[in-house]
Amino acid sequence: MDTSLAVGILDDVNGMGTDIKTILGSTVLIIMYLALVAGAGFTTRSILKTGVAAIGGAIVLGIVAAQTVLSSKTAEELRTDHSAARPAGVVRIVDTLPSLSSTGGLR
Repeated sequence: MDTSLAVGILDDVNGMGTDIKTILGSTVLIIMYLALVAGAGFTTRSILKTGVAAIGGAIVLGIVAAQTVLSSKTAEELRTDHSAARPAGVVRIVDTLPSLSSTGGLR
């Protein structure tokens, strides 16, 4: 068996595995979201509580969906050297305190 053929097969299987993982992950998350919102609605019989559950679930779903973007931004932020980008600060040093005797304060 040719090694380039084996590498091609492994790449195809790896790509299919990644696609299946993405599809199952997003599908399972959406089904869980809908089931939990419906469960909250049937359990509480309250439109307000169901709405709160829907909004909270949507926020969590959005965070999970944006996880790859957030993790790459975090990794980029950790790799960035922030020490070189800082401007030098200006520090003013006062040798003596001004006399406050005219205002009745300390001398």
